[in-house]
Amino acid sequence: MFERRLRVVLTIPVLCGLVMLARLYRLQIVERDDYRDSAAAALIAPRRYLPPLRGAILDRYGQVLVSDEPAYDLTVDYGALEANDDFVEDYALEIRRTEPDWRDAEPQALRVEATDRLDAFYDRLAELSETPVDDLLVRRDQIVASVQNLREYIWRHRPENERKTFDEFRIREQNMQHALMRDVAPGARARIEMALRDLPFVRIEPSVRRVWHDRAQAFCHLLGRIGQVSSERIETDPRIDDSLAHYRAGDLAGVSGAELLAEESLRGVRGFEERDLDMRVVEHVDPIDGNDVRLTIDLELQQQIAGILMDAVTEDPNRTGASCVVIDTATREVLAMVSVPTYSLDTFRDHYAELRDDTRFRPLLFRAVAEEYQPGSIMKPVSLLAGFRYGLVDPSATTFCDGSYKDDSRHWHCWTYWRHLPGHGAVNAEQAIQHSCNIYFYSLGERVNAHRLTSFYSDFVLGPPQSATDHRGTGLIEERNGIIPTQEWIFERRGRGYRIADGRNYAIGQGELQITPLQAANMYATLATGRFQEPTIVANDARERLAREIPGLRTSSINTARRGLFRCVNEEGGTAERTAKMDNIVVCGKTGSAQCVSRAIRSAYTFDVGGGEQRTITAPTIEAARAALPGGVDATLVRRKIIERWPPPREKEKTPPPHAWFAAYAPYKKPRVSLALVIEHGGSGGQVAAPVGRKVIQAILDSPHNYFGMETRPSLVSADAEDPA
Repeated sequence: MFERRLRVVLTIPVLCGLVMLARLYRLQIVERDDYRDSAAAALIAPRRYLPPLRGAILDRYGQVLVSDEPAYDLTVDYGALEANDDFVEDYALEIRRTEPDWRDAEPQALRVEATDRLDAFYDRLAELSETPVDDLLVRRDQIVASVQNLREYIWRHRPENERKTFDEFRIREQNMQHALMRDVAPGARARIEMALRDLPFVRIEPSVRRVWHDRAQAFCHLLGRIGQVSSERIETDPRIDDSLAHYRAGDLAGVSGAELLAEESLRGVRGFEERDLDMRVVEHVDPIDGNDVRLTIDLELQQQIAGILMDAVTEDPNRTGASCVVIDTATREVLAMVSVPTYSLDTFRDHYAELRDDTRFRPLLFRAVAEEYQPGSIMKPVSLLAGFRYGLVDPSATTFCDGSYKDDSRHWHCWTYWRHLPGHGAVNAEQAIQHSCNIYFYSLGERVNAHRLTSFYSDFVLGPPQSATDHRGTGLIEERNGIIPTQEWIFERRGRGYRIADGRNYAIGQGELQITPLQAANMYATLATGRFQEPTIVANDARERLAREIPGLRTSSINTARRGLFRCVNEEGGTAERTAKMDNIVVCGKTGSAQCVSRAIRSAYTFDVGGGEQRTITAPTIEAARAALPGGVDATLVRRKIIERWPPPREKEKTPPPHAWFAAYAPYKKPRVSLALVIEHGGSGGQVAAPVGRKVIQAILDSPHNYFGMETRPSLVSADAEDPA
């Protein structure tokens, strides 16, 4: 019995010794590197990240439109922004360690002091920076919400077998500094650094700011904007595994326009610097700046066209805006992409509500790609080609126009009828385009029918089907595809099939058919060359943009349409002959006056505010109505009643002035440039848009870059001259 007890007594120390040896082995051998790193980290100041410069955006000749400049941000530790218990505890210990007066204080008193200092920080910063404290608190709440949303998003997408509880789960953004104030002015920066040096969670760190250059306003829609990255964008970032390149909460990235389109080229890679507690550099990695991106747009031409369009808009109070797109027909590079009115990118944030609520002129609208208009008569050459494709139109056959298509109808008339002019008489295909004869195209629309027309329009406007990825345009996020009303589209939205009237309407560019100014300009480039190709706004675009033939079209058919466009501008009786014909270049083009409706610019919004009570606010937008409604953000919209439309109907008619179109290409024999422009509620395409188009063409002619490829001053040629290849 005694011996057994002795063995037990002796065994216990041996086992304890073995456990201690195992623990020492683990600490000194297995986990040696981890503890060495931890010890080293304790002697190193927090890593300071060095921001890269975002790439500049240039015009086609290298002139800078927007670029980054060095700046400084005021950043705050995330724990201080959230004021969580762990941070308050750590801050209280820091106060005890660094301030002799607090070394003997009770823990609870220290925590209260730490909390009070965190609360007072925002008032101190507001006074030093002359920034409203409410703005600082809103920014703080945005940062915290962004990080928490990202945290929840990542946690929910973790595999369940790897998922900790949400309270235990942390992301790197919770251990980082976040910019509470961006681009701090030098004077404020000096005051803040002096006054807040007692707060260890506040830093002034190097940063960058985006600067839009003086002449970039004509590019405001095209350049686009940058904004904070969303949680989803952070999680789906293709560089998420790169600790220096990945997006972080609060980072700025392109959200629209070229800034978004070229984001992967423009964004850079941050660097970092680590110092020991004596401020000696331990490790330094330089940031890698983003790449500059060159657009195909000509700054000088863009500015000139913006001025021309704005002059046209301000001539008549009914007009609400305009757009023009100019394209190199051979490369489909966009030389100008203008939307007016414009706005200042520098003051966009300060005046956003005012810009948003301008429902009459809609300055925020990127009309060139984001607004779809009925094309009106500029579509007639394309509907003629549809007739040729299906063998349903003879170019020499005539249709008689006496001003009315059906004697007993109030609607199906030629434009001459409404102006109390005689009809066009017998017209063939070329003459129908020259005179823009509706009767000819009503007849064509019935014969070809809506199904064939829309099928052909899809090929001609959107591009023939291809096996490669269908890019559909420039890639701008704002770009819309237009509306080609297929049979499925009509059934889904109208609850019916095609009617005979649809063919007539689509043949003259009316009805549900809508296209963007960019599509119109590219459509006329296709008319000029006989081939479809996607347009681009980026020089050296890496996308595959193969030129494709339009199925079923003969060169002779396209040449018939081209001769009609020549006659429209250059021969007597053409709708653009008096207003677009030029002595120094031969232009082929078409005018259009597209019927449209007035747009609501002010409405009465009725909200359910709870407790059985309703409130009605009259405002230009629902956002403005909610802003005027106490607690309106949470109120439910019950109904909307339109109070005012613009423009008002004309005196003798029930409709507002039509949109005025002009689309063209030049020169006639060797086309180099195409263009399309639309003036909202401009009225007559021939009287309003065509003379504006002539000014645009003259601006292109005056450019030192010889976009028309002219060696000598040309003289007018007849339509019987040799057709272009």
